[in-house]
Amino acid sequence: MNSDGKNPGLVPVAPVKEEKTAEELAEMIHQDLSEMSGCPKRGIEVTVYGLDPWNSMLKFGVEAGPVPNKQELLGFFHIISERLKRLYDIRD
Repeated sequence: MNSDGKNPGLVPVAPVKEEKTAEELAEMIHQDLSEMSGCPKRGIEVTVYGLDPWNSMLKFGVEAGPVPNKQELLGFFHIISERLKRLYDIRD
C-alpha cells in the first residue's frame, strides 16, 4: 500500500464466465423449469438466442394443454435465465 492508502497494482478483474452453446443453455433452463410443480411434461419450448448479451424465450404449445400456473412458470423462467446469464456466455 502506498502513502495515499491505495493499492495501485491491484486492478479488479471481471469474473470469467464459462461458455455454453445456445442449445446447452436452453436445455439447462428447460431442465430447471421441468422440476417445478405444475410444469407441463410436453409442449414447452425454450429458445436461447443472441450472443452478448444472450436472451431466452419460453413458448407454450398446444401439447402443453391448459397451464393454470403459467405466470408462475414465466416468473421462474426469468429468474433461471437471469442467473444463467451471470454465469455463462454463448459459445459460437
